[in-house]
Amino acid sequence: MTTTRHSESIHIDAPVERVFDHVKDPAHFYEAMPDRMRPGRGVRAVHMTPAGVGSTYEWVAGHIAGFQLVGVITREEYVVNERFVDRSSTGPEWTWTVEPEGDGTRLTLTFEYSTKIPGIDKLIDAISWRGDADLETMVATIKETVET
Repeated sequence: MTTTRHSESIHIDAPVERVFDHVKDPAHFYEAMPDRMRPGRGVRAVHMTPAGVGSTYEWVAGHIAGFQLVGVITREEYVVNERFVDRSSTGPEWTWTVEPEGDGTRLTLTFEYSTKIPGIDKLIDAISWRGDADLETMVATIKETVET
């Protein structure tokens, strides 16, 4: 199995609870994505469980040959005001971590894609992501939204 991993971290001038409440909402995940990844896509069929784990939502990831590509995201781990892990049926895993930092919060977002076929993770990374730059955009967008 081969894996591609990107991670980005940012300081947000807001308490951990406020940052966590913002990022746990799937709509805010979609809104933070770079503009080129949002046209014609979106979050739908959101089902959030009280415990967090087992929450699901669909993400319209685009169209291929006239067919809509939809991924189902499942929240596999959830620790209030610390971290949660969302895994997509299309492969990627997203890990969100918040921790106190001075008077604010350190938010870290990690994207990981694994595949059994060597090199496919690198190809997908090259086609659909701009790696760390996309994560940098996402955490900066979240920072701006939460701080205003």
